[in-house]
Amino acid sequence: MSGQTTKKYPEAGMKAAATVSAYMLKVARPLFWHIGVPNDGPLRGASTFIMQFEARHIAVTADHVIGQYIDALAADNRTICQIGECQVWPEKTLIARSSKLDIATLEVDPAKLPEMGAVPFDCRKDWPPPEVNDDDSLTLAGYLDTRRNKIRRGYYEHEAWGAHGIADAVSPREIVTVYDPGNTFAADDNVPLPPLGFNMSGCSGGPVVVHKSVKGLMRWFPAGFIYKGPDGKAEGEFATFDRIHIRKLHFIQPDGTVADPESGWLPA
Repeated sequence: MSGQTTKKYPEAGMKAAATVSAYMLKVARPLFWHIGVPNDGPLRGASTFIMQFEARHIAVTADHVIGQYIDALAADNRTICQIGECQVWPEKTLIARSSKLDIATLEVDPAKLPEMGAVPFDCRKDWPPPEVNDDDSLTLAGYLDTRRNKIRRGYYEHEAWGAHGIADAVSPREIVTVYDPGNTFAADDNVPLPPLGFNMSGCSGGPVVVHKSVKGLMRWFPAGFIYKGPDGKAEGEFATFDRIHIRKLHFIQPDGTVADPESGWLPA
């Protein structure tokens, strides 16, 4: 994502980035579906993460992801949906959907978290999240739809994508971070920067955290999720950089319902 033109991070920055990246790989979970019989059929999916509140655990993803799953289920009732290695039924556990905000929430049984391989964001005391400001540091994660492979029947591997970025533009509903190879630096010389138009399909629903200094300590808080990324089809001036769009999380209430963005009570 956006940053200074520099050869690489200082060692302390590398260690901090590695710590956050490892944490995000535990929080972000693949959400995917396939035909269970006879041979698992085509594999499609996206990303999700779990938020823990006082009364319930909530899985969050983009509304268009749930729409795609429901369409697949309607087309073939053998369709099976999973979070990690755990079978789930979004059509039965749905709490709320908002096409206006592209947010969907599902109730999750906390006893299933180990099977999902999920570490939830603990939001019981820190909600709503702190406001994101221009130039705040962000970390993003998700799972690439083009990098999903069947290992054996019922078991799959999913390649994760992640990045450390900057909040380049913030509005009441979303955060935009911009990837421009001209002013972005690689954390590791051995890992090349992705090209413009890198296909981020599957990362919708992937979590985004914001980094904030609290009483002299650097902390990170869930701030949003990816709902739109580059698809390689941009033309003209828009082909010189990629925008990643992040939906803010403060629309989600502790019971999993989604506040109407026109209600006026949300922070600007």
